[in-house]
Amino acid sequence: MKSKQVLSVEQMKHLQEIGLELRNTSMLLWYKQMLGKIPISDWELSVWRESLFSEDHVYPAYTLQDILDKLPCFIGNEVLTIQKLADSYTCLYMEPYSRSMINITESKELIDAVYDMLCWCIENGYVKVGKEE
Repeated sequence: MKSKQVLSVEQMKHLQEIGLELRNTSMLLWYKQMLGKIPISDWELSVWRESLFSEDHVYPAYTLQDILDKLPCFIGNEVLTIQKLADSYTCLYMEPYSRSMINITESKELIDAVYDMLCWCIENGYVKVGKEE
């Protein structure tokens, strides 16, 4: 089974909506070919080109590493922990001795579990966005 390598356009749009600056990314982007203002293709993955970034039909494509780089290693005494289960992955912040957790996300794809955790961290102020950065 092939695993998901980048966030979808919808996930990238959501990160932008909740205030995350999308310029700092790997070398991939979602690109829709246009003829004037008319789209002539679906979203396709492409190599990063700065000249395209200002266009409305281009979004960065975060990889797992891009997301992990944005997550804090610790929230208080809780440490970022990733676990592989039988048929899914979890991403959580857990205190290593008491094993108490402040949040846990789970998904069949690791990148989606980590994405959900990034959204939670942004929404709860643990990852600074916009002018807070």
